Amino acid sequence: MNNKKYLAVLIGTLASSSIASAGTFGTDLNNNMLPATGGMGGASVARTVEPAAAVFGNPATLTEYNKGTSFTFGATFFDPDLVAEHDGSVTGTPWKATSNADKYLVPTVAITHAFNEKLVAGLGLTAQSGVGSDFRDTAGSLNPTGELILFHANVGLGYQLTDNLSLGATATIGNGYFQASLSDATGSAHGFGIRGTVGAKYDIGATSFGAYYKSPLRIEYDDYIDRGDGTFWSDHVAQPQEFAIGVANNSFMGGNLQLNADIIYKDWSSAAFYKDFYRDQTVFALGAQLTTGKAQWRVGYSHARDPIKRNLPLTEVIGIGGNTVINSSLGPVPVTGAVVEYFQATNAGAIWEDTITAGVGYQLTSTIKVDVHAAYTLNETQQIGGTEVEADAWQAGLGLTWHFE
Repeated sequence: MNNKKYLAVLIGTLASSSIASAGTFGTDLNNNMLPATGGMGGASVARTVEPAAAVFGNPATLTEYNKGTSFTFGATFFDPDLVAEHDGSVTGTPWKATSNADKYLVPTVAITHAFNEKLVAGLGLTAQSGVGSDFRDTAGSLNPTGELILFHANVGLGYQLTDNLSLGATATIGNGYFQASLSDATGSAHGFGIRGTVGAKYDIGATSFGAYYKSPLRIEYDDYIDRGDGTFWSDHVAQPQEFAIGVANNSFMGGNLQLNADIIYKDWSSAAFYKDFYRDQTVFALGAQLTTGKAQWRVGYSHARDPIKRNLPLTEVIGIGGNTVINSSLGPVPVTGAVVEYFQATNAGAIWEDTITAGVGYQLTSTIKVDVHAAYTLNETQQIGGTEVEADAWQAGLGLTWHFE
Protein backbone atom coordinates (compact mmCIF):
# COMPACT_ATOMS: atom_id res chain seq x y z
CA MET A 1 0.00 0.00 0.00
CA ASN A 2 1.40 3.45 -0.88
CA ASN A 3 2.10 6.16 1.69
CA LYS A 4 -0.87 8.29 0.65
CA LYS A 5 -3.21 5.48 1.61
CA TYR A 6 -1.60 5.34 5.04
CA LEU A 7 -2.39 9.01 5.50
CA ALA A 8 -5.92 8.72 4.17
CA VAL A 9 -6.85 6.11 6.71
CA LEU A 10 -5.47 8.25 9.47
CA ILE A 11 -7.65 11.20 8.63
CA GLY A 12 -10.73 9.12 8.18
CA THR A 13 -10.07 7.22 11.35
CA LEU A 14 -10.35 10.02 13.73
CA ALA A 15 -11.36 13.39 14.79
CA SER A 16 -12.69 12.64 18.19
CA SER A 17 -9.51 13.31 20.12
CA SER A 18 -7.95 16.05 18.09
CA ILE A 19 -6.58 18.91 20.10
CA ALA A 20 -4.59 22.09 19.91
CA SER A 21 -5.33 24.19 22.92
CA ALA A 22 -3.90 25.87 25.98
CA GLY A 23 -4.00 24.45 29.46
CA THR A 24 -5.27 20.98 28.51
CA PHE A 25 -4.23 17.55 29.76
CA GLY A 26 -4.59 15.28 26.75
CA THR A 27 -8.03 16.34 25.56
CA ASP A 28 -9.29 17.26 29.05
CA LEU A 29 -9.61 20.81 30.39
CA ASN A 30 -10.33 20.01 34.07
CA ASN A 31 -10.65 23.34 35.99
CA ASN A 32 -8.04 25.15 33.90
CA MET A 33 -10.53 27.34 32.03
CA LEU A 34 -12.54 28.63 35.00
CA PRO A 35 -12.47 32.41 35.58
CA ALA A 36 -10.61 32.39 38.93
CA THR A 37 -9.09 28.89 39.12
CA GLY A 38 -7.56 29.39 35.69
CA GLY A 39 -5.20 31.86 37.38
CA MET A 40 -4.21 29.20 39.95
CA GLY A 41 -2.92 26.66 37.42
CA GLY A 42 -6.19 24.76 37.91
CA ALA A 43 -5.16 23.71 41.46
CA SER A 44 -8.39 23.19 43.44
CA VAL A 45 -8.63 19.63 44.80
CA ALA A 46 -8.21 20.49 48.50
CA ARG A 47 -9.55 24.07 48.59
CA THR A 48 -11.15 26.30 45.99
CA VAL A 49 -11.15 30.02 45.17
CA GLU A 50 -14.55 30.05 43.41
CA PRO A 51 -17.77 28.00 43.58
CA ALA A 52 -17.42 26.73 39.98
CA ALA A 53 -14.26 24.83 40.95
CA ALA A 54 -16.29 22.78 43.44
CA VAL A 55 -19.06 22.13 40.91
CA PHE A 56 -16.65 20.76 38.28
CA GLY A 57 -13.86 19.43 40.51
CA ASN A 58 -13.86 17.78 43.95
CA PRO A 59 -17.52 17.76 45.09
CA ALA A 60 -16.51 17.63 48.76
CA THR A 61 -15.30 21.23 48.44
CA LEU A 62 -18.92 22.32 47.92
CA THR A 63 -19.17 22.57 51.73
CA GLU A 64 -16.92 25.65 51.54
CA TYR A 65 -20.02 27.49 50.23
CA ASN A 66 -22.37 26.63 53.09
CA LYS A 67 -24.09 30.00 53.31
CA GLY A 68 -26.66 31.25 50.81
CA THR A 69 -26.62 30.88 47.04
CA SER A 70 -23.94 31.73 44.50
CA PHE A 71 -24.15 32.06 40.73
CA THR A 72 -21.18 32.29 38.32
CA PHE A 73 -21.32 33.30 34.67
CA GLY A 74 -18.16 33.59 32.59
CA ALA A 75 -16.11 32.45 29.62
CA THR A 76 -12.50 31.83 28.64
CA PHE A 77 -11.07 32.62 25.21
CA PHE A 78 -8.09 30.63 24.07
CA ASP A 79 -5.97 30.70 20.95
CA PRO A 80 -3.78 27.68 20.10
CA ASP A 81 -0.84 27.58 17.71
CA LEU A 82 0.06 24.14 16.31
CA VAL A 83 2.71 23.78 13.58
CA ALA A 84 3.48 20.43 11.92
CA GLU A 85 6.33 19.62 9.52
CA HIS A 86 6.20 16.20 7.83
CA ASP A 87 9.15 14.63 6.00
CA GLY A 88 7.01 12.83 3.43
CA SER A 89 7.59 9.34 4.83
CA VAL A 90 3.84 8.76 5.21
CA THR A 91 2.27 11.12 2.67
CA GLY A 92 4.91 10.85 -0.04
CA THR A 93 5.13 14.66 -0.04
CA PRO A 94 7.03 16.79 2.51
CA TRP A 95 4.96 19.63 3.94
CA LYS A 96 4.85 22.21 6.73
CA ALA A 97 1.81 24.14 7.93
CA THR A 98 0.05 25.81 10.85
CA SER A 99 -3.30 24.45 12.00
CA ASN A 100 -6.26 26.69 11.18
CA ALA A 101 -8.16 25.55 14.30
CA ASP A 102 -8.03 28.44 16.75
CA LYS A 103 -10.05 31.03 18.68
CA TYR A 104 -12.30 28.98 20.94
CA LEU A 105 -14.64 30.19 23.71
CA VAL A 106 -15.24 27.98 26.77
CA PRO A 107 -18.33 28.94 28.84
CA THR A 108 -18.75 28.62 32.60
CA VAL A 109 -22.14 28.55 34.32
CA ALA A 110 -22.28 27.35 37.93
CA ILE A 111 -24.69 27.56 40.88
CA THR A 112 -24.25 26.51 44.51
CA HIS A 113 -27.00 26.50 47.12
CA ALA A 114 -26.63 25.79 50.84
CA PHE A 115 -29.64 23.95 52.27
CA ASN A 116 -28.03 24.35 55.67
CA GLU A 117 -24.53 24.68 57.11
CA LYS A 118 -23.72 21.04 56.33
CA LEU A 119 -25.44 20.26 53.01
CA VAL A 120 -24.62 22.15 49.78
CA ALA A 121 -25.75 21.47 46.21
CA GLY A 122 -23.93 22.45 43.05
CA LEU A 123 -25.07 22.62 39.41
CA GLY A 124 -23.18 23.74 36.34
CA LEU A 125 -22.47 23.59 32.62
CA THR A 126 -19.11 23.97 30.87
CA ALA A 127 -16.92 22.40 28.20
CA GLN A 128 -14.54 19.87 29.74
CA SER A 129 -12.85 18.28 26.71
CA GLY A 130 -11.97 19.27 23.16
CA VAL A 131 -11.05 20.99 20.61
CA GLY A 132 -9.44 20.50 17.17
CA SER A 133 -6.80 20.78 14.48
CA ASP A 134 -7.19 21.71 10.81
CA PHE A 135 -4.65 21.30 7.99
CA ARG A 136 -7.15 21.22 5.11
CA ASP A 137 -5.39 23.94 3.11
CA THR A 138 -2.00 22.22 3.11
CA ALA A 139 -0.83 20.78 -0.20
CA GLY A 140 0.41 17.21 0.08
CA SER A 141 -0.95 16.63 3.59
CA LEU A 142 -4.24 15.04 2.49
CA ASN A 143 -5.98 17.53 4.78
CA PRO A 144 -5.76 16.06 8.30
CA THR A 145 -8.50 17.66 10.36
CA GLY A 146 -10.95 16.87 13.13
CA GLU A 147 -12.79 18.30 16.11
CA LEU A 148 -14.15 17.19 19.47
CA ILE A 149 -16.30 19.32 21.80
CA LEU A 150 -17.59 17.75 25.00
CA PHE A 151 -19.91 19.63 27.37
CA HIS A 152 -20.51 18.59 30.98
CA ALA A 153 -23.77 19.19 32.85
CA ASN A 154 -23.04 18.54 36.55
CA VAL A 155 -25.27 18.02 39.58
CA GLY A 156 -23.49 17.47 42.90
CA LEU A 157 -23.88 17.40 46.66
CA GLY A 158 -21.37 18.09 49.41
CA TYR A 159 -21.96 17.15 53.04
CA GLN A 160 -19.91 18.09 56.10
CA LEU A 161 -19.86 14.83 58.04
CA THR A 162 -17.78 16.10 60.97
CA ASP A 163 -16.07 19.35 61.93
CA ASN A 164 -13.08 18.19 59.85
CA LEU A 165 -14.40 15.80 57.20
CA SER A 166 -16.55 16.61 54.16
CA LEU A 167 -17.74 14.15 51.52
CA GLY A 168 -19.26 14.78 48.10
CA ALA A 169 -20.56 13.21 44.91
CA THR A 170 -21.33 14.56 41.44
CA ALA A 171 -23.29 13.10 38.53
CA THR A 172 -22.30 14.26 35.05
CA ILE A 173 -24.09 14.06 31.72
CA GLY A 174 -21.63 14.55 28.87
CA ASN A 175 -22.80 15.77 25.47
CA GLY A 176 -20.15 15.23 22.79
CA TYR A 177 -19.79 16.32 19.16
CA PHE A 178 -17.13 15.36 16.64
CA GLN A 179 -16.49 15.03 12.95
CA ALA A 180 -14.04 13.16 10.72
CA SER A 181 -12.85 13.93 7.21
CA LEU A 182 -11.38 12.34 4.05
CA SER A 183 -13.85 9.48 3.88
CA ASP A 184 -16.13 8.59 0.99
CA ALA A 185 -19.09 8.88 3.37
CA THR A 186 -18.76 10.69 6.67
CA GLY A 187 -20.51 13.37 8.70
CA SER A 188 -20.73 15.10 12.06
CA ALA A 189 -21.79 12.82 14.92
CA HIS A 190 -22.92 13.42 18.48
CA GLY A 191 -23.72 11.34 21.53
CA PHE A 192 -24.35 11.29 25.28
CA GLY A 193 -22.65 9.60 28.21
CA ILE A 194 -22.58 9.69 32.00
CA ARG A 195 -19.87 9.65 34.66
CA GLY A 196 -19.65 10.00 38.41
CA THR A 197 -17.25 11.73 40.80
CA VAL A 198 -16.80 11.01 44.50
CA GLY A 199 -14.55 13.11 46.73
CA ALA A 200 -13.41 13.85 50.24
CA LYS A 201 -11.91 16.84 52.05
CA TYR A 202 -10.26 16.90 55.47
CA ASP A 203 -9.37 20.10 57.33
CA ILE A 204 -6.73 20.37 60.05
CA GLY A 205 -6.55 23.99 61.11
CA ALA A 206 -5.17 26.04 58.23
CA THR A 207 -4.36 22.94 56.15
CA SER A 208 -6.80 21.02 53.97
CA PHE A 209 -6.35 17.68 52.23
CA GLY A 210 -8.54 16.60 49.32
CA ALA A 211 -9.00 13.66 46.99
CA TYR A 212 -11.47 12.54 44.33
CA TYR A 213 -12.13 9.82 41.78
CA LYS A 214 -13.85 10.35 38.42
CA SER A 215 -15.19 7.40 36.47
CA PRO A 216 -14.72 7.17 32.68
CA LEU A 217 -17.12 9.11 30.46
CA ARG A 218 -17.98 6.79 27.59
CA ILE A 219 -19.87 8.03 24.51
CA GLU A 220 -20.79 6.11 21.37
CA TYR A 221 -20.74 8.01 18.07
CA ASP A 222 -22.95 6.12 15.63
CA ASP A 223 -22.44 5.48 11.91
CA TYR A 224 -20.08 8.33 11.13
CA ILE A 225 -17.61 6.77 8.65
CA ASP A 226 -18.08 4.27 5.81
CA ARG A 227 -16.04 1.11 6.43
CA GLY A 228 -15.80 0.41 2.71
CA ASP A 229 -18.11 -2.63 2.63
CA GLY A 230 -21.42 -0.77 2.60
CA THR A 231 -21.69 -0.57 6.39
CA PHE A 232 -20.82 2.31 8.71
CA TRP A 233 -18.38 2.45 11.58
CA SER A 234 -19.49 3.45 15.08
CA ASP A 235 -17.04 4.13 17.88
CA HIS A 236 -16.97 4.29 21.66
CA VAL A 237 -14.75 7.11 22.94
CA ALA A 238 -14.09 7.34 26.68
CA GLN A 239 -12.64 10.29 28.56
CA PRO A 240 -10.41 8.50 31.08
CA GLN A 241 -10.97 7.65 34.71
CA GLU A 242 -9.09 10.05 36.94
CA PHE A 243 -7.58 10.02 40.44
CA ALA A 244 -6.58 13.25 42.20
CA ILE A 245 -5.10 14.32 45.53
CA GLY A 246 -4.36 17.81 46.79
CA VAL A 247 -3.25 19.91 49.73
CA ALA A 248 -3.89 23.58 50.56
CA ASN A 249 -2.77 25.92 53.33
CA ASN A 250 -3.61 29.49 54.33
CA SER A 251 -1.49 29.99 57.45
CA PHE A 252 0.91 32.48 55.89
CA MET A 253 0.71 36.30 55.94
CA GLY A 254 -1.98 36.38 58.58
CA GLY A 255 -4.16 33.94 56.65
CA ASN A 256 -4.19 36.10 53.52
CA LEU A 257 -1.98 33.79 51.44
CA GLN A 258 -3.47 30.53 50.18
CA LEU A 259 -1.24 27.87 48.63
CA ASN A 260 -2.58 24.89 46.63
CA ALA A 261 -0.84 21.80 45.22
CA ASP A 262 -2.52 18.99 43.23
CA ILE A 263 -1.51 15.70 41.64
CA ILE A 264 -3.87 14.21 39.02
CA TYR A 265 -3.49 10.82 37.33
CA LYS A 266 -5.29 10.19 34.02
CA ASP A 267 -5.73 6.57 32.93
CA TRP A 268 -5.62 6.98 29.14
CA SER A 269 -4.29 3.44 28.65
CA SER A 270 -7.65 1.89 29.60
CA ALA A 271 -9.86 4.52 27.93
CA ALA A 272 -11.73 3.29 24.85
CA PHE A 273 -10.29 4.75 21.62
CA TYR A 274 -7.56 6.81 23.34
CA LYS A 275 -5.68 3.73 24.54
CA ASP A 276 -4.45 3.07 21.00
CA PHE A 277 -2.41 6.28 20.81
CA TYR A 278 -2.22 7.84 24.31
CA ARG A 279 -0.31 6.70 27.42
CA ASP A 280 -1.16 7.40 31.05
CA GLN A 281 -0.49 10.92 32.25
CA THR A 282 0.43 12.49 35.60
CA VAL A 283 -0.34 16.18 36.18
CA PHE A 284 1.20 18.48 38.81
CA ALA A 285 -0.48 21.83 39.53
CA LEU A 286 0.55 24.65 41.89
CA GLY A 287 -1.37 27.81 42.72
CA ALA A 288 -1.19 30.77 45.09
CA GLN A 289 -3.69 33.48 46.03
CA LEU A 290 -2.88 36.62 48.05
CA THR A 291 -5.81 38.64 49.44
CA THR A 292 -5.33 42.39 49.93
CA GLY A 293 -8.51 44.14 50.94
CA LYS A 294 -11.13 43.55 48.26
CA ALA A 295 -8.62 42.10 45.76
CA GLN A 296 -7.17 38.61 45.27
CA TRP A 297 -3.93 38.18 43.32
CA ARG A 298 -3.23 34.76 41.80
CA VAL A 299 -0.39 32.90 40.11
CA GLY A 300 -0.09 29.27 39.07
CA TYR A 301 1.89 26.64 37.21
CA SER A 302 1.08 23.17 35.88
CA HIS A 303 3.19 20.40 34.40
CA ALA A 304 1.69 17.42 32.58
CA ARG A 305 3.75 14.72 30.90
CA ASP A 306 2.66 14.54 27.28
CA PRO A 307 0.31 11.58 26.62
CA ILE A 308 1.74 10.53 23.23
CA LYS A 309 2.20 6.75 23.14
CA ARG A 310 5.65 5.71 21.90
CA ASN A 311 7.29 2.73 20.12
CA LEU A 312 4.36 1.77 17.90
CA PRO A 313 4.89 -1.13 15.43
CA LEU A 314 5.13 0.87 12.21
CA THR A 315 4.19 -1.84 9.69
CA GLU A 316 1.75 -3.78 11.86
CA VAL A 317 -1.98 -3.17 11.52
CA ILE A 318 -3.01 -2.05 15.03
CA GLY A 319 -6.16 0.00 14.38
CA ILE A 320 -7.81 2.76 16.36
CA GLY A 321 -10.92 2.06 18.40
CA GLY A 322 -10.88 -1.60 17.29
CA ASN A 323 -11.24 -0.61 13.64
CA THR A 324 -8.42 -1.82 11.39
CA VAL A 325 -9.77 -0.83 7.98
CA ILE A 326 -11.61 2.27 6.84
CA ASN A 327 -12.86 3.54 3.50
CA SER A 328 -10.99 6.65 2.33
CA SER A 329 -11.01 8.66 -0.86
CA LEU A 330 -8.35 6.21 -2.08
CA GLY A 331 -10.29 3.09 -1.13
CA PRO A 332 -10.21 0.72 1.88
CA VAL A 333 -6.85 0.90 3.72
CA PRO A 334 -5.45 -0.64 6.94
CA VAL A 335 -4.60 1.39 10.04
CA THR A 336 -0.93 0.62 10.71
CA GLY A 337 1.39 1.97 13.37
CA ALA A 338 2.79 4.48 10.86
CA VAL A 339 -0.71 5.83 10.26
CA VAL A 340 -1.36 6.11 14.00
CA GLU A 341 1.90 8.07 14.46
CA TYR A 342 0.87 10.51 11.77
CA PHE A 343 -2.48 10.87 13.50
CA GLN A 344 -0.79 11.54 16.83
CA ALA A 345 1.23 14.34 15.29
CA THR A 346 -1.48 16.07 13.27
CA ASN A 347 -4.72 15.33 15.14
CA ALA A 348 -3.81 14.31 18.70
CA GLY A 349 -0.67 16.39 19.24
CA ALA A 350 -1.15 17.32 22.89
CA ILE A 351 2.61 17.64 23.35
CA TRP A 352 2.72 20.71 25.62
CA GLU A 353 3.82 20.11 29.18
CA ASP A 354 4.18 23.43 31.04
CA THR A 355 1.68 26.25 31.59
CA ILE A 356 2.10 29.46 33.61
CA THR A 357 -0.94 31.43 34.82
CA ALA A 358 -1.91 34.65 36.58
CA GLY A 359 -5.16 36.30 37.62
CA VAL A 360 -6.93 38.78 39.82
CA GLY A 361 -10.30 38.92 41.57
CA TYR A 362 -12.08 41.95 42.98
CA GLN A 363 -15.16 42.33 45.17
CA LEU A 364 -17.15 44.97 43.28
CA THR A 365 -20.03 45.10 45.77
CA SER A 366 -21.16 43.08 48.76
CA THR A 367 -22.80 40.59 46.38
CA ILE A 368 -20.80 40.77 43.11
CA LYS A 369 -17.24 39.64 42.46
CA VAL A 370 -15.28 39.76 39.19
CA ASP A 371 -12.43 37.37 38.31
CA VAL A 372 -10.04 37.49 35.36
CA HIS A 373 -7.09 35.30 34.42
CA ALA A 374 -4.55 34.71 31.67
CA ALA A 375 -2.34 31.73 30.90
CA TYR A 376 0.40 30.81 28.47
CA THR A 377 1.34 27.27 27.52
CA LEU A 378 5.07 27.25 26.86
CA ASN A 379 6.32 26.35 23.39
CA GLU A 380 7.12 22.65 23.00
CA THR A 381 8.67 20.83 20.04
CA GLN A 382 8.67 17.05 19.56
CA GLN A 383 9.39 14.55 16.80
CA ILE A 384 6.58 12.01 16.36
CA GLY A 385 7.49 9.53 13.64
CA GLY A 386 8.19 11.46 10.47
CA THR A 387 6.51 14.64 11.74
CA GLU A 388 7.95 17.44 13.86
CA VAL A 389 5.28 19.16 15.95
CA GLU A 390 5.57 22.57 17.61
CA ALA A 391 2.79 23.90 19.84
CA ASP A 392 2.01 26.73 22.22
CA ALA A 393 -1.14 28.63 23.20
CA TRP A 394 -2.59 31.39 25.36
CA GLN A 395 -5.90 31.95 27.08
CA ALA A 396 -7.78 34.70 28.91
CA GLY A 397 -10.93 34.36 31.01
CA LEU A 398 -13.49 36.57 32.72
CA GLY A 399 -16.32 35.76 35.09
CA LEU A 400 -18.81 37.34 37.48
CA THR A 401 -20.01 35.64 40.65
CA TRP A 402 -23.10 36.75 42.58
CA HIS A 403 -23.52 35.59 46.17
CA PHE A 404 -26.72 35.99 48.20
CA GLU A 405 -27.31 34.99 51.82
